[in-house]
Amino acid sequence: MKKYLLLIEDERLWERFKEIIDKDINSEIMELIKKRVGERNNGCRR
Repeated sequence: MKKYLLLIEDERLWERFKEIIDKDINSEIMELIKKRVGERNNGCRR
């Protein structure tokens, strides 16, 4: 397992994110990454 450091420049945005998450921060970020990778694998781009 590798560990990564996440730097957040927008503190207000980060606080809003922490308020709406259901799980721990790591799990929520991993879900966002998996969703984004899945979109790319399915040919969907924003």
